[in-house]
Order: sequence, then C-alpha cells, then structure tokens
Amino acid sequence: MATSIGTSASTQGLGFITTTQKKRRFLRRPLVLHEASPSSSSSEVKTQIERLISSLGGNSDDSDDGDDDDATISKVHIIGTGLSDRASSLPLRTLSVLSRADVVLHDALSLPESQIRLVVPDGCIVRSVGKRGDDRPNSVPQSDIDALLLRYAADDAFRTVVRLKGGDPFLFGRTRTEVDALRDGGAAYEVTPGLSSCIAGPHYGGVPLTDPVVGAQSFSVFSGTDARGRGAGRAADDNDSSDGGRMIDWSSLDVDSLVFLMIGRLDKLEELCGSIGGERGGYRWHGDTPCAVVRSAGRPLEQRVWRATLSTLVGTIRNDLGEAAVSISPAVLVVGPTASLDLLSQT
Repeated sequence: MATSIGTSASTQGLGFITTTQKKRRFLRRPLVLHEASPSSSSSEVKTQIERLISSLGGNSDDSDDGDDDDATISKVHIIGTGLSDRASSLPLRTLSVLSRADVVLHDALSLPESQIRLVVPDGCIVRSVGKRGDDRPNSVPQSDIDALLLRYAADDAFRTVVRLKGGDPFLFGRTRTEVDALRDGGAAYEVTPGLSSCIAGPHYGGVPLTDPVVGAQSFSVFSGTDARGRGAGRAADDNDSSDGGRMIDWSSLDVDSLVFLMIGRLDKLEELCGSIGGERGGYRWHGDTPCAVVRSAGRPLEQRVWRATLSTLVGTIRNDLGEAAVSISPAVLVVGPTASLDLLSQT
C-alpha cells in the first residue's frame, strides 16, 4: 500500500520533464533542495526551489505540466501533501504547480503557510480553510470551500487554483464533495495523490503496520471522528447512520491491527479505547492490547509518541501532559501487536 502510493507520487512528480535534454540536466544536477535543513533561511530555500523548477523547465508561462491543455483555461489542482512539514520535501510535481499558483486554499497541514509562500509567486492568494476536530466552531464549512473553488475557477484571473490537503485527498479528505461541485460547475480539475498519514504517521513513530515476527499481516483504517464530530467509539444509543456514520462492531473485524486518523480530544480517545477493549471488542481486542499514539507526526520539535495498552493509554498521556490536557490533535492511533514496536530506535 505504501509502496504503490509512493510510486504514483514519484511518477507524477517527474511527469512534466518532457525532453531528453531536460532529463539529462535534471539527473546531472544535485538535489540540494532536499538537503535543506529547518535552519535554512527563507531566501535560501526559496532560491533552491526556484533553481530546481527552472532546471526542470518549469515556469509560470508554461502550459499545464507539459500537457496539451489550453493554458488559458482555469484549472483546479487538488493535491495531497502527505505529512510534509517543509517545502523542500514536497514532490516535484507539487512544487511545479505551486510555483505558478494564483490562489491556494489549504487545510490545517503539517506544512506551515510560511513554507507554502516560499514556493508560490508574489501576489498569490494563500488562504487557510482547514479544520481540526477540536476546533469545529471556527472551521470553514465544507459548502463554503466548495463555493470558493468554483468562484476562483470561474474567474479568468485565476488560471491555477490549488487546493492543498493533508495526507492523500482520497482518504478522509472530503474530496468527493469538492469534485462533485467542480463537475456540476463545469470546472476543469486534477487530483494528485499524497502519502496518507495512516502510513506516514505510524512510520514517524517507528510503528510498522505489518510485521511477520509478531504475525501482523493486515490492518484496517478508520476515521477517529465522523462528519458530525462524533468519536468512533460512541455508545450504541448514538448510532444515527443518517449521515453515513455508524457504530462499529470491533469483534467482527478479521484484521491484525486498527489505525485511526483524526484523533483529537482525549475524552473521545478514552471512549474509543474503552469501546474497542470492552464488550464490543470480543475475544480479539481487550484491555491489554498494545496501542500507540503518534502526535504531530513528522514535526521534529513537536512530535510525541505514547505506547501503552487500551486500558492504560489515556492515563499514560495524561500523566505526561497533565490532567488538564484536553486535545492531542493532530494524532494517529494504532491498535494491535505492532504498536509496541519501535523500528526507528537505534537501541
């Protein structure tokens, strides 16, 4: 799963190198950009990005990624950014599109807005439309985001409209509503994959999702919070499926591990752990099942990893953060035998 996503991103990233000469120039030139450190100055990183894009033949006057499309027609690019926290770690294709963007609408990403501004042209509109599970009252409604995309796509002044999403756009990314709106409005669009946080998040915490030694060969991925802000471990009397939500019977899942994205509030995490490790967990899941939470994965200065069991996880986190702690967003939860592993530890 991780390999196929990574391969797709890599293939697309090189897709706009269209001539043998450009390919040779690219292969001869060292990718200094990817060696940029967090301490690199903004001007230094911006210069490296511009130099790289220039060496690949990309500029704001080029047609769309070397395609035969009419460059005068506005196009919406829906792009997954994975868990990249620096512009220097974005795929080449994403850098190319951003380098000629007229407007960028971005989610609450690992990638700071300051890094986005290193790549986009001067005068590009950069706007946050993100949402966090623990900050829904201040979030931009999805219907407003759909309307913004259509408004910019219909304006000839905005040829390249970029919608940046965390992880992969097709995994809990609400991309369906945006695509439906663009189709209904007759707007041209393109979707570029990203490495999902269900893979990258555990990886940054040293947690493999499969491992032959512990006999883990399969996993299932869930959203920790549904469209109405309800936790995945909600009680049976809150089983309203009218909006697509449903209460999950954990005991019926014939997999070795569970992965939950969008883990926000600690009370919802406590509810979820109790649900999985309780009666609904059956014989497969119980209070002693290993689990791990990776918070702010991929951000060296902010990342935290907690390993415990379903019955002790929330207590472990509260002992670390304090009893007054409310939220651990953004975080990913892994439940299963691999959660006790740390393959990134040198000891």
